[in-house]
Amino acid sequence: MKAYLYLTPRQLDVLRHARLHFLAVSEQPDPWQLNARMISRQRVGVSEGEFQKELERQFKALPDQLKGLMTWDAFQKEAVKKRPKIEAQMKKRKQGKPPALPNPKAYDDLGFCRFFTTADNPLLWERYADQHRGIVLEFNTDYPKFNTNKQVLKPVVYSKKRPTADHPMKPFPALFHRAAEYASEEEVRLVRPLSEAKDCKTMSNGQQVYFYPFPPRSLVSVTLGVNIAAETREQVERILTYDLKYKPGRTLREVLLDPDEYKLHLRGTL
Repeated sequence: MKAYLYLTPRQLDVLRHARLHFLAVSEQPDPWQLNARMISRQRVGVSEGEFQKELERQFKALPDQLKGLMTWDAFQKEAVKKRPKIEAQMKKRKQGKPPALPNPKAYDDLGFCRFFTTADNPLLWERYADQHRGIVLEFNTDYPKFNTNKQVLKPVVYSKKRPTADHPMKPFPALFHRAAEYASEEEVRLVRPLSEAKDCKTMSNGQQVYFYPFPPRSLVSVTLGVNIAAETREQVERILTYDLKYKPGRTLREVLLDPDEYKLHLRGTL
């Protein structure tokens, strides 16, 4: 599978040292994964008609010996006295057991890296590549040693519904689901144990980054953003030209704008 990694100019370390940058799941401020404060679930009501049907059901279910001792009118009068209790039981049956959400504690030793399915998404260039000033790396994720046993690489599912703890997508359902509003990203998320990282470093913004080497031959191409600075472009070209681990070279492309539409085009630099 082809997967694309969007990088800012400050993240050229990924290309220079052939190592992916992962972030700890537990340190990310994603409120959905952390199960942040929530409103109470919508309360279930009981209509007068439903209450009367429930009384009829209970009356019909009485043993024959009790039915002979109590008329329907008498049963109704007694039931009205117990209405709060009867309604509480009805609401509980209607609502059922609330589904449990995934426990964020299960993700404490996990890191993730975001890949995407295309290199020409304007939204991604703006959001993840410093407003078109960065680069995009294209990977062959099927290359030996890139696809390790201790990882999960899956496309993210976009939905209005949050996943529950017993969701059939195993493991880590909350890590591979996002709100439907993010669907245009088409993210492919890579999750690995933090204990498998070769090194880690605290960045200038205080964020801890974990490093995972990737096989240089799994890198297929590099794409330069349309707003890339001359200095950044020169650094990328120098790495691909002189770094022995990328011999015999990699495809280098650049982004150009469409003259008529809000569309990006990728063109080889040669």
